[in-house]
Amino acid sequence: MDSNGNALTGAQLEQLLDRLDADLEEGNASEAADLLARLRARPLRADSLESIDRLHTLWMRAGDPQAALAVVDADGAGTLEATPREAQAELRMHLALYRLQIANHVNEEERIRRALAEMRAIVAGTAELNADRYRQLRVFDSLELRKLDIALETIDLRHALNGAIAGRAPFRAWDLADHQRRRAWALSRHDRNDEASAAAGAAILALQTAGAEQDIDENDWLRLGSALIGIAPERLADFQQAARALAAQWSLPQRRELEVRLSRLAARALHAQGDLPGALDACSAARHSLSSNGSDDFIEYELPWLMEARRVDEAGRRAFLHIYQVEDEMWDGAAQLVHARLADAADDSAWWPLCAMRACNTAETLAAFLSKAQEGEQDPRTLSPTHEALFGAVGEQVDAQALQAVFDAARALAEQRSPGHPWIARLAAVNDGAAGRIDATTQAARLYAAAQEGGMQDNRTAYALFEARVQSLGVIQTLKLPACSLPSGLWAYNFGVALGDLLEEHLDRVPAESRNETYSDFIKLQIAAYEQGQACLERYFESGAGHPYDACAHLYSMLCNNLAIIYRYDERRYEDAVELHRRGIAASPFAEHYAGLLSVRIAMQDAEGIIGAAEQLWHYAAEFGYSRHDPNEYLSEVSQALYKLDRDREIPIWLERLVKWEREEGRDGSNGSNLSSRDLGVRLQMAFNLAHHCPEEATALWSRIARQVDDCPESWLVSLAADTLSGLQRHAEATALFERAIAINPRSNEYELADVKAMEEKVALYRAQANPAGKSKSWWQVWK
Repeated sequence: MDSNGNALTGAQLEQLLDRLDADLEEGNASEAADLLARLRARPLRADSLESIDRLHTLWMRAGDPQAALAVVDADGAGTLEATPREAQAELRMHLALYRLQIANHVNEEERIRRALAEMRAIVAGTAELNADRYRQLRVFDSLELRKLDIALETIDLRHALNGAIAGRAPFRAWDLADHQRRRAWALSRHDRNDEASAAAGAAILALQTAGAEQDIDENDWLRLGSALIGIAPERLADFQQAARALAAQWSLPQRRELEVRLSRLAARALHAQGDLPGALDACSAARHSLSSNGSDDFIEYELPWLMEARRVDEAGRRAFLHIYQVEDEMWDGAAQLVHARLADAADDSAWWPLCAMRACNTAETLAAFLSKAQEGEQDPRTLSPTHEALFGAVGEQVDAQALQAVFDAARALAEQRSPGHPWIARLAAVNDGAAGRIDATTQAARLYAAAQEGGMQDNRTAYALFEARVQSLGVIQTLKLPACSLPSGLWAYNFGVALGDLLEEHLDRVPAESRNETYSDFIKLQIAAYEQGQACLERYFESGAGHPYDACAHLYSMLCNNLAIIYRYDERRYEDAVELHRRGIAASPFAEHYAGLLSVRIAMQDAEGIIGAAEQLWHYAAEFGYSRHDPNEYLSEVSQALYKLDRDREIPIWLERLVKWEREEGRDGSNGSNLSSRDLGVRLQMAFNLAHHCPEEATALWSRIARQVDDCPESWLVSLAADTLSGLQRHAEATALFERAIAINPRSNEYELADVKAMEEKVALYRAQANPAGKSKSWWQVWK
């Protein structure tokens, strides 16, 4: 309590705040409801910045902003007096921020202006302020949408904060451009178009005149262009020229992605200049998807423009194909438009109920489709009689029964509007097959007919038809049918991935005598799909013309990786696999490519290549992360490669890396205890390869793992340990280990029998070497 014994403060106040926070967090309805009464039960006084923050926040949650402001003003003043001078600026800035947030919440514009001015003065007069803490406050975004003077003052404050951060010296040009960009937006929103255009020009000039020390790249130009093209469409060429110049050294796939982004700016510029037909024509280049799942497809501009042009049926088709492709990741605006058109009794296009049919593909998609019906909490079933008819069966949760009911209702409406529509037939065939209404043979026939009539060549239709044929004809016969044509990289990639899943599901059901041939046919089909996709994507990268799903560099990189794995594992086309991994890395690097390159080099037994690929993988994983990275998977091969090239003195570098990595992963195996068989084998291999030229390092490593070798029941590990001791000239111990390895070898196949024979020969050699009458080379010199 304070000196007069009335107000709760200090540790007792913190305890109260803890209880109140806990009640609110736990959702205790009764406790949350009487928050205001509990806060008013006795005087409270905050005496630190943390307690001011907590107490005033609780007052705001309780609905008493005046009490919150009193905490900031009165308790803040008392806390400020007790705060050392060097810490006062930070406290004053926080108090001003709280005033700003409260004023914004209660919509008191004069108080907003005073708080902004106070914060601006603190920034200008305090060198030691931690300005980076405040530069991206959420409240600033809200204030920039208010009256013009408040918006401009907020923008100036944000810029002053950026200027107060010494570490942003390389970004001064961008900060100036961003300052002018925000000014242009604010001015444009208030119809000060000439001033907005001037601010946009100043933003562009800030980047154009940036010094060599400034960190400006093509993405900065794209960001600025995206923000300003609607205000200054006549400056399109400035954005295009600058971005292209900075990206000149990019790989071809990356440059094509850039051209799609610039095409989007061009389309938006045409629209801003009043050329709606031209903007829609430009969408043919702008709608190319830059996401590996088909989203990021410019629909947020094209769809409203189609409606603006009153091309309603085209808009319906565009919305349907978007939802068909990306399902629950659909753009909110697409779902909202569908719901608006369903609610319009005058709109009888079949595309809108087709969108609802497609949304029933999964519970997640239908839930997303319904949640985006409109902003707010209104039940979508109440939007219109059509909504009640379509979605009346949906309860709080979307279950299988609701999915089927919505699908049937939407199907009926679509058929009423467009009898015999091929997309109705295609969606219904899959639905009816899954529901058991038709057999697989009928489903396959209907799917094939719908695809032919509607020109459907997407991966989902192809896969649904393939799966129906497998159920009807069997997998062996289905694989003998002609392969489907897949005219886009994305569709080909997805079909290839789906085939891999189908292979795992069906191969074990094939008779043993047909299994190898069936596996081979699966792989041929998968290769054909991936190679179709590769051709589509590379054709687009070369020409700039192709399917809307052929532009994504990361998709191309993923396809290259998958195809390279098949080339390596199933085809032994090692050089082709290396080339695919290189192309993928150039397009969009990720760790699996580096791991794949290492696997290829191991398969090629290319010692130099193994070492180089391992270095690349190690450094990439260290810099960018790789969740599946485990050096134990490849260090045996790296160690052997270094030994083969007489570079075994580099092995300790890798051993040090391994130990450090395991410690960081919480798998400390540095003492050699509790290692898995694989990990023990890696260390034995490294010790063996170290033994001949780095015996001290080998001996140190052996000392850490010897005890686990003593307990090891696996012949191959004990044999490798014996080889290591032999390399260290400890032949008597090596002989004993070989004899133990021979004794525990199960001799269950020809390889194990060969191991026994080789170990017996080594034992005989060591015994002969032990005879003083004869001298010979060490065994490792014989075999090296």
